[in-house]
Amino acid sequence: MTSETPSSPQAATPATDDFEVVEMVVQPVATEGETLPKDAPTSSEAATTTETSEQSPSSTEDATQTEKADKTVKSGDKNRQPREEAPEDAPQFWPPDPPDHLERWDENLSQHIEKFAYIPGPDEPDFHTLSNILQTIAQWYVRKDSRYYDVEEPGPAFSRDDVERLIIQRIKEEFPGADLSEDAIRQLLQVLIKDIFVDPRRSIPIWSGLRQSMPGNPNRLTFKRMAATINTWREPSYRQLSGVTANWGLFGKFMETTFQRQDERDMLINWLAWCLQNEDDKPGWAPFLFSLEKGSGKSTFAKVAGLLFGEHNFATENNINKLVSRFNAPILEKKLVICEELYLPPGSDKANAIKTFITERQAVTEHKFNAVQQVDQVCCFIFITNHKPIWLEEGDRRFYVVHVDHEGHRLGPQGAQYAALVADLLEELRDPRALAALYAAIMAHALPSDFNAHSLDVNAKATALMRELQESSIDVSRKGVEEYLNAQNVIAVTFNGLKDLVEQRLGTKVTALKHVLADLGWSNKNAKWGNSDYRRVIWLRPGYQLVGDRIKGPGNWELDTGRRSVKSALDEDDIFFKRPNLFSDHSDDRF
Repeated sequence: MTSETPSSPQAATPATDDFEVVEMVVQPVATEGETLPKDAPTSSEAATTTETSEQSPSSTEDATQTEKADKTVKSGDKNRQPREEAPEDAPQFWPPDPPDHLERWDENLSQHIEKFAYIPGPDEPDFHTLSNILQTIAQWYVRKDSRYYDVEEPGPAFSRDDVERLIIQRIKEEFPGADLSEDAIRQLLQVLIKDIFVDPRRSIPIWSGLRQSMPGNPNRLTFKRMAATINTWREPSYRQLSGVTANWGLFGKFMETTFQRQDERDMLINWLAWCLQNEDDKPGWAPFLFSLEKGSGKSTFAKVAGLLFGEHNFATENNINKLVSRFNAPILEKKLVICEELYLPPGSDKANAIKTFITERQAVTEHKFNAVQQVDQVCCFIFITNHKPIWLEEGDRRFYVVHVDHEGHRLGPQGAQYAALVADLLEELRDPRALAALYAAIMAHALPSDFNAHSLDVNAKATALMRELQESSIDVSRKGVEEYLNAQNVIAVTFNGLKDLVEQRLGTKVTALKHVLADLGWSNKNAKWGNSDYRRVIWLRPGYQLVGDRIKGPGNWELDTGRRSVKSALDEDDIFFKRPNLFSDHSDDRF
């Protein structure tokens, strides 16, 4: 091996790592005015070495040594020896250390550079066939509108040039033992991206734009009419462990300490077990954990549930704003959704949306910059609050409300001991084998025959807090209207009559009163009546109807709205009564 010495001061410039790639084997090439390290072969020497190796196939030892020498100079390999220190008598053109920013660049990308991996022998099976490589790469990305998206993180869009560069680097990571030439890689990219008449298993598929959680399905992509849907569910790594024995561990003690009423504790364990045992299904109700005190274990129960479903498969939100907002798709793509500090005004749009998400498999979702889509969702929910949910409606079957009221809360007399238990539990579950053992125990848990995950029997399964909330959740305005209408035998009321009820008797809103009448089964009709030459709305009690100017009811009872024998207390006849023992229009039944 020889080295060249610069013949002029201009040649004494720092050397750079300039490489020429030939058949995936990299040889250093000296540019003009550059000096190679003493032990590096020149391009002519490398050619001579290769040529000699080809001319002497019988010399196995020489060929092997040449191959090893070629491999040791591959560009950017992690195994490259660090730049040697310059000797004391080194000439002034000895290459200096690179700048700091280049060292950081090299450090950031070194893990993505081609590695020297074990190459199977001639008698060993090799997965790295071109067909297998193509089918593997085809599952990395999807395409839509001439843009490309990573299946694992489909947020950012890539151009064709971007995705080709990414694929080239990922090939080096995923198939380190595959000796692919540049021409072979170009052909791979041609088949994957450009060619139309190819096996669809070897081409980057068209994306439908849909993403949904498909628990239990190991495939990253599913297809409908050859358009791909991205499966957001990922199997937790702890479930792949073998030789695990079922064990409740500290979680059993945690449940006994946190939920001290056995019926409530059993209900929560049954719910969690059902959700894990039927992961591709969804329950019809959700646990709702309440305590006035902080540090009572509500969030710990939810966190353990999240670990069991897998960190990739659950989301935690501080409130429900994102869940019920326009761009809620990323949340509904999870299997478990944990909502802290839930508050729902009765009858609000948010309340109705939450109830729909809890019970219905079909949901309308939207990602930013994408169209609205209807997807299947199998979410299960856990709700947490430090405020008593007095807003719950009477007989609500979507929430199983549990009062977490033990003495181990943050300021309780057993606070220190309980905090230590929680810390030990979380530390235990950091071990994947302990988490796998708990999962095995829950999967082996036998559900009682009277447990129904799809429908909550609020009469048989109600907690003490649920019964308290039901008794106090009676709508006072609704009750007041119902009692007044029944006591006065009101059979019809106009809009002005509604205003009178609101302003003089009930102190509520007119809009709320219209909803109350609809809830009570009253119907409304917009027609001409009462000798009027214009249409007016009138609300009618169930069983009564307006025919022309007459209100007709059961038993051939009828009232002529055009007759006016007694002056109304209002400007118009706005509230119609059915007087006791009077069943014809020959008496005054108007107020």
